[in-house]
Amino acid sequence: MSRATRDPTFGRELNLTPVSRRPLRLSPRTVDTVLSTEPTIEPVLRPTLTTSRLASIVVVTWNNLVFNRLCLDSVFSNTETGAYELIVVDNGSADGTVKYLHQIARTHAALKVLINAENRGFAKAVNQGLAAANGEALVILNNDTLVPPGWLPALMRHLDDKRIGLVGPVTNRIDNEAQIETSYRTYGQFLDFAQARVPDRHGAWFAIPVAAMFCLAMRRDAYQAIGPLDERFETGFFEDDDYSMRARTAGYVVACAEDVFIHHFGEASFGQLHATGEFKRLLRQNQRRYEWKWGMSWEPHRRRVSPSYLDTVAAVRRTVSDKLPKNSTVLVVSRGDDDLVRFDDQVGWHFPQDNRGAFAGYYPADSMEGIRALEGLRERGASYLLFPKSAFWWLDHYDGFRRHLEENYRVIPTDDDHCVIFSLRGASSEVRGEGLQPVHQQYSEWTR
Repeated sequence: MSRATRDPTFGRELNLTPVSRRPLRLSPRTVDTVLSTEPTIEPVLRPTLTTSRLASIVVVTWNNLVFNRLCLDSVFSNTETGAYELIVVDNGSADGTVKYLHQIARTHAALKVLINAENRGFAKAVNQGLAAANGEALVILNNDTLVPPGWLPALMRHLDDKRIGLVGPVTNRIDNEAQIETSYRTYGQFLDFAQARVPDRHGAWFAIPVAAMFCLAMRRDAYQAIGPLDERFETGFFEDDDYSMRARTAGYVVACAEDVFIHHFGEASFGQLHATGEFKRLLRQNQRRYEWKWGMSWEPHRRRVSPSYLDTVAAVRRTVSDKLPKNSTVLVVSRGDDDLVRFDDQVGWHFPQDNRGAFAGYYPADSMEGIRALEGLRERGASYLLFPKSAFWWLDHYDGFRRHLEENYRVIPTDDDHCVIFSLRGASSEVRGEGLQPVHQQYSEWTR
């Protein structure tokens, strides 16, 4: 088998589906496969790029050896040798990542490793990497991503358009319009999916409010005009909102490339901060910094409207209209999707929400925080709690929250699987049609 067509280092059947989200974990079998496989000893050659510009790819690592290995191997395997340099800035990892980086640095001439004794935060580490970069094009790449063949030349072709200052790809997981629907589960299926998108979308892009930094490319002249990341955003959060705003202020278009797809596991590092409450603290703190800096209220990112999303919205509205009393107040577990809280005869509230009633921008640190938020809103008049299909994961992740619902409230039977509704009042007379059904009786049906 030629180098250009060999299978991925970890095999096409490697399962990419997480078994938990916060913290992010892959299946034991996947972890064992990745950690027990010897690192590649030389890059895989790919077809020549259509541009001779050198690209500098900056990756920040902080523990998460499994994701680091997956990410860097995909870069080595799917990027043409000689077209790029890879700069990895480690933020004080203590899980074997530093040893791994030194090991592969001995065999990969394109790799430059910078080691920090402590976690300097995302923005500082990225700036450290960019300062060491030699490329005409600069790419910021998260360590919880996988790149397919052809990703780099495609991004760089978009940078040939001088109007574009920043460009990012589409992906499976990000909280804005760059997220698209996917159905793959394995590494091989991911590669096939990424390749299949290209022919019909070659060269296509659209302007996007925020180019998220899971993968972001820019020309050096744009970087010089915009400047380094604002290090006041500390560990992370809002540095990409800020950078996109700065790019537009400098006169550039911020673009999303439809012909480049990159897999993003999501929250490999930040997901670990949920349980301590640090995630919420940092998010609130950096949101205030952003709003103070730009003199405006931050608006949650919108996501791309897909056929399945429209189906879910329609089904939720139909169910609420059919099953719940008029003028009742319905809490909807959402990511700030206003369409999901807009009803004809009922009042919809975001859950969780901030003191303005908008989506809080984060999820509860633990079940107890979620329970307190729920009970506070129930006392203010919320009568129902609705989980759209996209939020069913709550009932697995927040097991204490689920038990609270099971012990205190009951489920309203629905006619489809697009949503689950709990009555927070417990009186079956409030519900149109059939009586309430115990949660444990229907829960197995939702998650099958």
